[in-house]
Amino acid sequence: MRDDKTGANRATAWGAALVAVLVGAAPMARADDGYPREHVYDTTVGPDEALVNVVLANNRWPDCTTLESAIRDIFRLEGVGDKPDPDKAMALWKWYRILVSSTGGGYVYEGAAGQRLRPCFDPHKIFAVYGHHQCDGLSWAMVPLWRAAGYMAFDECTHGHTTAALRYRDRDGVMRYHGFDAQARAYWWDAQKKIVSTRTMPVMTANVYRHVLTPQRIHSLRTSLRVGESVERRWDNRGYVVPPGRPGQPIHPRYYAYKPGATKGVYAIAGEQVQTLVASTDPKVFRGQLHEDSENVTCSPPAKGQAALHPAKAGQPAVFVYRLAPPYVIVEAQLEATVLTGRADDLCRLSVSRDGRAWQTVYERSAPGPEDVKIELGRKARDQRRPDVYTAYDVRIRAEFKTAGNPRSVGLNRLRLTTHRECNKRTLPNLMPGENTFRLTAQRLAEGWALELQVDYELSGKALKQTHTVGRFPYFFRIDAPGVKLRTIGNYDQDFGNEAVRMLAYRMRLVPAGGAKLDASLPAKQAAGKFEQSFPHPADMTRRRNAKVPESDPMQTSGFFPQSRQKRPADERMRELIRIVRTAPDRAYKTWRAAQELGNYPCPEVVDALCKELPGANLDLTLFICKALAQIADPKAIEPLLAKWRLAPRYAPGARYIPDALAAIGDRRVVADLIAPLKRLRFDFRFHIAHALGILGGPQAEKALKELAKDDPFPAVREEAAAALKKLRGAAKSE
Repeated sequence: MRDDKTGANRATAWGAALVAVLVGAAPMARADDGYPREHVYDTTVGPDEALVNVVLANNRWPDCTTLESAIRDIFRLEGVGDKPDPDKAMALWKWYRILVSSTGGGYVYEGAAGQRLRPCFDPHKIFAVYGHHQCDGLSWAMVPLWRAAGYMAFDECTHGHTTAALRYRDRDGVMRYHGFDAQARAYWWDAQKKIVSTRTMPVMTANVYRHVLTPQRIHSLRTSLRVGESVERRWDNRGYVVPPGRPGQPIHPRYYAYKPGATKGVYAIAGEQVQTLVASTDPKVFRGQLHEDSENVTCSPPAKGQAALHPAKAGQPAVFVYRLAPPYVIVEAQLEATVLTGRADDLCRLSVSRDGRAWQTVYERSAPGPEDVKIELGRKARDQRRPDVYTAYDVRIRAEFKTAGNPRSVGLNRLRLTTHRECNKRTLPNLMPGENTFRLTAQRLAEGWALELQVDYELSGKALKQTHTVGRFPYFFRIDAPGVKLRTIGNYDQDFGNEAVRMLAYRMRLVPAGGAKLDASLPAKQAAGKFEQSFPHPADMTRRRNAKVPESDPMQTSGFFPQSRQKRPADERMRELIRIVRTAPDRAYKTWRAAQELGNYPCPEVVDALCKELPGANLDLTLFICKALAQIADPKAIEPLLAKWRLAPRYAPGARYIPDALAAIGDRRVVADLIAPLKRLRFDFRFHIAHALGILGGPQAEKALKELAKDDPFPAVREEAAAALKKLRGAAKSE
């Protein structure tokens, strides 16, 4: 968060996100057992999809279709799948530094003109669509990658800087949080213990661990093709990028300025997808292209003076709906059409939608006869305050026709929709020196069609090409790059894709299978085995920053409260701290520090002051009050804590730590209140509830822990619940 010019925008962005969380803006998707899930991907299949969920992957590069597929491949490539957690964390750190850029980014605002634009908080979009950001966005994307591997992690932030806090078990057997600063390209290091340390000691001193911005339903690179659609993914970008900042107020404009052949600035990371859909005028094919919202449509063979695509019945509206789906963000779009009307009172209208619900008319014709139409729908249209799909993902075109005369006198003879989208080329299947085995998979291919894949690449300055016609999946092929080596690059932010072997583009389209010569795949068993082998990247991303204060007790880095055993008698410092908490703005670091330090004073006056402030404390100050109350452990705090707990998940992240404080106080009667909202709280709350139940114990706690250990969809919660059960059973045996 280092862009001073965007301070107001940043505050607005945080505010909008927090409001959405506090009011429960969207219903939470649940696993079959009823617990809300993390990372819900849209796997809907539309009737217009002839090729469903096609993925091209290289065994030498992470498949970044989802956060889960990316982290799984990162572990495989580095050979750490069966290694201790620190090795896995270093594997993520290395590849994350390769796959994203920490220079020049910022909040990207997406949405329709005239409506409230929202900054992009989706971690997979930041990772795979944009690929660059400042400290906050980089952390928002890195943290969910670690969670996708089943670990707990949070972005750790102040109002000025954000880093990533990854929780894992160190080689000494202790579970800790660890600090990684993607913006500074460094991590904190405890030289004495030889482990990654934390940003502050103890953790969350004048900063907070969040998880309020990541949406539950997130983006993926899921790609499906329609008949008549082509998708070309290019490693060069010809200026089709979305600059951060609000419209008219871009950040770092020079960074985004395009020149032919540009490979610096944003062009060290931005690729481009060109996506085109051409409406078919073949009566046997046209209907398969149409979205399910189409009605009263038919197609006739082309004939002079008549429409090929037209109403099936006169006097009724005909609606043709065509869809171009994600995964990447639209920068420019063009609609070209040849329309025909026979009478002045015929209906002939073209509309565009970003979501299939709200439609904007972009063309309407009343004069009889044919007309060629060309309409800009991207950034140029946005700049001219016309209907646009700039920053959209899913885009739909609706063509409406109606006539009282001959149905063929009104309709379409041609329609072509082209979009230019931005993508992160580093998350595409890049080439490496030596042997590269490619795997092409798809969920389903419509009968009678084949996929034509064309791959353009360069080897030692020579442009090469492979074309494959595929009728069955999975399909494997190779691209070999013998005799070349990667250059030694310490910082990939400004230098990527400039190797002796590099991808240029790949293009996919459907072709009729009849008469096509289908290519034979490499032997599947042998080729699939390549995707189980490790191929460590030679880059060295080791850059350490010595921790200012080393850990003296694991409770300082566990992420649970209390974090200190210090006790001091009442003094003037205590009274000054109480005054600060009562009078200073609760967003101020001074207030956070004061509330935390009050935990050192186990005095009735302190407990009374903290309990009085707790009901009105915002989401951040609540955290530091909980930290202090957990350290003091006075039963007088139970009722105020429970009163705020009953509002959960409001006041996150602070409310997340109320179970810690109640567990430290140790009154088992709170167990029923803690478990009451389990089925509606997200994973981070359940994680802290499980930890607290393991301290409080009792029949209710054990029953809830058994269910969490068995059924919770998030592995870190299951692990914590199992550990808590083991602890309780061990304590029972010792008694």
